[in-house]
Amino acid sequence: MMVLIGVGLIGCDSNVDTILEPTWQVQDVGNINSEDRAEVSVSVKRRGDDQPLMVRAIVTGIDGEKVDGSGYGLYADGRFFADGEFRVELPPGKTHIKLRSGPEHVPVEITLNAKAGRHQHIDVNLPKWFSPRDRGWYGVDNHVHAQHDPTAEVSTGLGYTVLQARANGLSYITEAGSNVDYSSIDTLSSDEFVIHRADELRPGPFVGHLNTPGIESPIEDELYEHLKREPLPVQKIHKEVYRRGGAVIYTHPMTPPQQLHWMGAGELYSDAVMGRTADAMDIDARHTELFWFSVLNMGNRIAATASTDAALGRTQTLSPGDRRVYVQLDELSPKTLATAIRNGRTFATNGGPLFLFLNVDGHTPGDVIEVNGPDSFPVELEVQSLHSLQSVQLYQRGKRVVDFDMKDVRGLTHLSTTVDVSNDNFGWLVARAENENGDWAITSPVYFEPVQQATPPGESMILTIGNHTRFIELRPDFFAHMKVTVSPGESLEEVALMRDGEIVHRFIPEMGDLLHDGRIPVTQIHGEYGPGWLWHPDVGKPVHFQADWPIIETGWYALRAITNDKRLLVSDAIRFDAGIPYSRQYSLAHLRGGDTDLTLYGYGEEMPLNEIELPFEGDHWWYPQNTYFRLNVRFGTYFEQIESGQSAGENFRRYGAE
Repeated sequence: MMVLIGVGLIGCDSNVDTILEPTWQVQDVGNINSEDRAEVSVSVKRRGDDQPLMVRAIVTGIDGEKVDGSGYGLYADGRFFADGEFRVELPPGKTHIKLRSGPEHVPVEITLNAKAGRHQHIDVNLPKWFSPRDRGWYGVDNHVHAQHDPTAEVSTGLGYTVLQARANGLSYITEAGSNVDYSSIDTLSSDEFVIHRADELRPGPFVGHLNTPGIESPIEDELYEHLKREPLPVQKIHKEVYRRGGAVIYTHPMTPPQQLHWMGAGELYSDAVMGRTADAMDIDARHTELFWFSVLNMGNRIAATASTDAALGRTQTLSPGDRRVYVQLDELSPKTLATAIRNGRTFATNGGPLFLFLNVDGHTPGDVIEVNGPDSFPVELEVQSLHSLQSVQLYQRGKRVVDFDMKDVRGLTHLSTTVDVSNDNFGWLVARAENENGDWAITSPVYFEPVQQATPPGESMILTIGNHTRFIELRPDFFAHMKVTVSPGESLEEVALMRDGEIVHRFIPEMGDLLHDGRIPVTQIHGEYGPGWLWHPDVGKPVHFQADWPIIETGWYALRAITNDKRLLVSDAIRFDAGIPYSRQYSLAHLRGGDTDLTLYGYGEEMPLNEIELPFEGDHWWYPQNTYFRLNVRFGTYFEQIESGQSAGENFRRYGAE
């Protein structure tokens, strides 16, 4: 049952529109030394206490050109950042100015007639409509590169990076590795704001990238190189990061969504089945939400986070906090941040003025409620939204169980309902809200765990076919890359690569391991691929297998595995056509267990095979030009499909389909 217990508007008189209105005044200061130009200066303060506000600004002249008021250069949308004030010179005429200072302050848009030969000054006051920090929730972006590349289109540095973060309302950023001077980084933190360096980790192909906020010192180079030679390096890296006080986050886990081999969280499929995930996962789109729900349903406790991967030297990039995580902290520090993320005290947003707080029978995100049989629990939500809400929903084990009617509701909203919990293993509940502007927020779970619980049997299966090296040059030859993982308590007795229903190659533990050129198959970085395979943790009772095998003939390729319990595991199939003259990659992944079944299909195509020359100087396999992506997810009777890109679905078919 759902009950709407109250909708209140912000402000003592419950009048949002009156209380939230920014104010500004324009003054004509005097002449400038140009009759065909105009000059405009702006100062921005918080309404009520006259404190200067760091701002994100876009200034557009009558000619449609964006104008820089920072001296650092403009981003593609024309934005720049200023510490409370700025000045621009532009053509006289109608001028449009957009100002905002984080999601806590009400933004403003000002239209001004800039006068020829005159300097006009605008005093702006922005009201603060809500403060998550006053409630102990701090805005954080754990993936920011001040200057990702050796050269920069925008003149960035750590100082301008901090200004951008603070102008966007953040309290903390993790600098994830840049081509900048770090000697001054410690001077840029204060009681109000922390910048902490923790380089993004990129262990290898089919593994994914990791952020490690709060880590006190980096993993030593020699040890890190050793960890990268593990078949499932994230699990070992996780332990080392813990030892150094940090948390571990799978970042951009499905970027780009059709690929499994480089940036996306390829290892997470195996980690999820083994119950050995990292602490959190970045959410950036609906398909990552569904992936996260599936990982939770495997019995994992994994928090929701969000980050930007901002590369601030590039004009085409997000700004710090355009996606962010709010973390509940007693004090602002790297140590407390890492602890809170580990404990799941988070909610993720795409940076807009929308905040969401979940309480289940006195428990908040990250808490575990023990259940002993069917029961009902009261749920309370608090939603703070500057704009009218579109939806507020509760998800239980991936299925939407409550959908509140939120039409034309904004400001402060209190909601309550009850949820029923059965004897299902590893239950969980999250809340999600979205407003009319597309701002969204999603909480980490409150968990329901039976007093006596059993891990549901599950498996992950990954099969890709492509013509790339480990890092990531193109070659004329194609390889199948295989990963199969089963739940602890089971083991693999056989894995086979199939073509048109016949075995291409059969792998059994008694064969031992074969390392091509001494390198771990599939996941070890650098070098060429060749035939090889590996059982993990050992050939005696392996729960994980990975292999590379050459692909030459046209046909439908699939994986088949048999466990010690005689469970037959079969993947869907990929159609490989040896006659296609282009570089390409086919990606297939399954994550299955209990009532959960996730399937990913991906395809990317690029340069002609006959144009590949060695030494290779062509395109690298980061972002193929022609792509296709489809995600099918089933939670019990609930089914959802997401599809995008150029049609390539004919390259995939369900197991057993004719």
